[in-house]
Amino acid sequence: MKKKLTIAGLSVLGLGAAYLGGIGYYSERFTPNTEYKSVDISNLTLEEANEHIAKEISNQEFKLVENGEEVATVKIADLDPTFDAKSDLEQVYYSQNPNNWLASIVSNTVSAQGEDAEVIEIDTQAVADEINEQGDREAAVDASIAYDEEQGYHAVEGESGTLIDPELLEEELVEQIETGSESVEIEEAYDQPDITVESDEIQDTLQQIDSVINTDLTIEIAGDTIELDPQQIEDWLHFDGNNNMVLDSEGVSAFLTEIDAEYSTFGKTRSFESTLQGTVEVPPGILGWGIDIEQATTDLSAAILSGESGTHQLATYSTGGNAGAADEIGDSYVEIDLSNQMMFLYHEGELILSTEMVSGQPGAETVPGANAVNEMLTDTNLVGYNQFSDVEYSTPVSYWIRFDDQAQGIHDAPWQSTYGGNTWQYAGSLGCINTPYGAAATIYEYVNIGTPVMVFY
Repeated sequence: MKKKLTIAGLSVLGLGAAYLGGIGYYSERFTPNTEYKSVDISNLTLEEANEHIAKEISNQEFKLVENGEEVATVKIADLDPTFDAKSDLEQVYYSQNPNNWLASIVSNTVSAQGEDAEVIEIDTQAVADEINEQGDREAAVDASIAYDEEQGYHAVEGESGTLIDPELLEEELVEQIETGSESVEIEEAYDQPDITVESDEIQDTLQQIDSVINTDLTIEIAGDTIELDPQQIEDWLHFDGNNNMVLDSEGVSAFLTEIDAEYSTFGKTRSFESTLQGTVEVPPGILGWGIDIEQATTDLSAAILSGESGTHQLATYSTGGNAGAADEIGDSYVEIDLSNQMMFLYHEGELILSTEMVSGQPGAETVPGANAVNEMLTDTNLVGYNQFSDVEYSTPVSYWIRFDDQAQGIHDAPWQSTYGGNTWQYAGSLGCINTPYGAAATIYEYVNIGTPVMVFY
């Protein structure tokens, strides 16, 4: 009679049948010594494993430790947990070979992991709020840009806070669930800066600062050039409450005010090359220009912050003449020579008219000054008060060209029989320039509001 070979009391045929049975059994179950996220799922089906993991993880408790001291204990079941490990478990399940079930019995435990990171979700907001209310905790400080004389503008790294960030706390808890730890160091969940020195906000701003400070911007004014000093720009530069780069408007305004004091022509005596007397000194009148400080401050600040190099023209305001130019009077103007009782009209450098005239009589002399046309009328009445005859008057004229703020102007005077010479001494005006009709008509044709009128002795 044949004998069956036995191993440890089990026949070979019996062992083979058991092995094959095991293959069938583990074709629908996880092999022995398999765990998932520290939970033993050996011999369980996919559905059983998913339910078992959810139950086991929900029952887990963790100590929250800070600086070596326990500050709280949390149970996962109290954190509104949700589990969806099916997809992850399928990856683990299909990676196992049921033919190797027998070997897995005697092997070390296999910690199987899938690829899906969103298996466990918990709500740690309430826990974080409770911890944050326990002490004097601080939020993280974002990286910033600072300035000092030694380093100039530079980035300052942000600092972690002591407030607990719920999202970071959730990450730490989930990580400990996966590793099987029983405690969480909540320092790892401290609030972190949103902006670091490597953030685009910081790096882009530093590049912009460098571009602004080193911009090659030149101001042109009255024929001169003024190059902006990088150190001057750096002194003006600062940041507003929204961390936007801005310039100190008061500093820029003070800088422009200094330039204005040097170049503005208001209230200044001018040297003028006259037709008959050569160089004469003309006292201040209404003619002049200056820097529009408010507008120029806005414009120059914008030009600097743009970081674009080039030439910048300052905003100006004026009463006649060529605002911002070295030659303010230009080549088109009216010249009134009180000493010679002569008036000249120049247009684009050409002498258009030369005429005798009559200025203000003694006691009402024409006031000299560098002026500009500021009113032009035809067929109007001149009204006023004659202090010599103590009467008010209204006199019709064909042309009226006022050139200052004292009611002095050029006009035709049909009542005058002679012009020039010493007529002003016995038949002079009350300050205006009496002009022959044809000359007045010509002047009216060529001048405009703002045309310089130089009146001098």
